[in-house]
Amino acid sequence: MNTSELLHTIAKDRVSGMRTIDSYQLKPTVIMVTGSDISLDLKNDMWILNTKGLPSSIDEMELISSDNVFTATPEEYDFMDEYRYQVFTDYIDIKTQAENFKPYRLEFVKVIPHRNPQSGS
Repeated sequence: MNTSELLHTIAKDRVSGMRTIDSYQLKPTVIMVTGSDISLDLKNDMWILNTKGLPSSIDEMELISSDNVFTATPEEYDFMDEYRYQVFTDYIDIKTQAENFKPYRLEFVKVIPHRNPQSGS
């Protein structure tokens, strides 16, 4: 399964249980991690981690949301296959352990749910 198919499968699985959602949109998003402890408000979207690799300048990264806790070192992350495509909901707290912190980028795919206009009637 290629990355695009995997991302769509993850998104479909996540929105399938939502009664008022009839479709979704995927949007690539890049964030710069500019501090060792930052928070992002995801609003109503779900974000799927889609970073190819972590910088060797960090010792460990921890991503925490209302429904997920994901921790990895750059070495561990390099050996992950589909497991690296973690989903985060509501917010993401990004905690980075590094001897000398340098800003780095993380790539996500935002799952933007679309409501069915007839729902709720």
